[in-house]
Amino acid sequence: MKQAVIDLGSNSIRLSVYECENDKILKIFNEKEIAGLAGYTSNGILQEAGIQKACTVLNSFKEIASKFAEPSNIYLFATASLRNIKNRNDAINIITETTSLIPDILEGEEEAAFGFDGASKFINCENGIMIDIGGASTEFVLFIDYKAAIFTSLPIGCLNLSVKYVNKIIPAKTEKKQINNEIKEQLSKIEWFEGVNCPLMVGIGGTLRAALKLSHVIFDIPVEQNYMSAHYVKEILQQLKNNTGNIYHSIYKTIPERLMTISTGLMILQQAIKKFGCDTIAVSKFGVREGYLINRVLKANGEYHVTQGSEEN
Repeated sequence: MKQAVIDLGSNSIRLSVYECENDKILKIFNEKEIAGLAGYTSNGILQEAGIQKACTVLNSFKEIASKFAEPSNIYLFATASLRNIKNRNDAINIITETTSLIPDILEGEEEAAFGFDGASKFINCENGIMIDIGGASTEFVLFIDYKAAIFTSLPIGCLNLSVKYVNKIIPAKTEKKQINNEIKEQLSKIEWFEGVNCPLMVGIGGTLRAALKLSHVIFDIPVEQNYMSAHYVKEILQQLKNNTGNIYHSIYKTIPERLMTISTGLMILQQAIKKFGCDTIAVSKFGVREGYLINRVLKANGEYHVTQGSEEN
């Protein structure tokens, strides 16, 4: 049976279509659009232009999804894009009336849990820390013996930090200091892992995939390799600071849509690496959408027998 899941995020909106059959999840279609909803948020209010932009993309994705799945098998969830705004109910009502899709709002810890469930079905998550850097929030999961132990969500992301502090495209020196101070302040609230080293970090989401793509180009690691040295993040930030190594050419070539958010995203990642003492980052192509599919759709329908998956298109 085909199931479609739409992820309404603060930076991007993503559609994934899956074939769920014979104890497998197979992703058969994937589409995304950078909507930048965090950039339409002012004083905690998602402006009407942002809501309408979301509706336009959602209607387009709904039309695409209907070519694969029945209307009853098209699901929409939202993360910090709607979770953290003051006019959440108004936004939900407008989206529902305009698209006939009812957003399922994930709370922060729930988003973290779904991210881990999705990643752990397709990557080795024995002991370590998982990170998901979104547009307006960052989720962490401590996992021990293949099981999620603790979940945390912080209200900082690659887009809302950029909107808050960066006047141009690239953060200036004083802006970087302000950004790092806020990241450190937020990370200091994670008290459950203070002083304990965690060599393995599992990363999900667009920022982590972008960091891996940059590493493929800059450090010439094999394109099929899904892990990288944590030290690469510091090296990329150094190149961004000094404008060396054709760094901006590499960004334009590999992740042009991330030009405005890659610096802030990597700054969050670097501070997390330092806090948790990480050496290696394994980047999963699967995460929150797959976790949502497993928990909200397959389990709800009594169809949860998933043991393996496929590579993302």
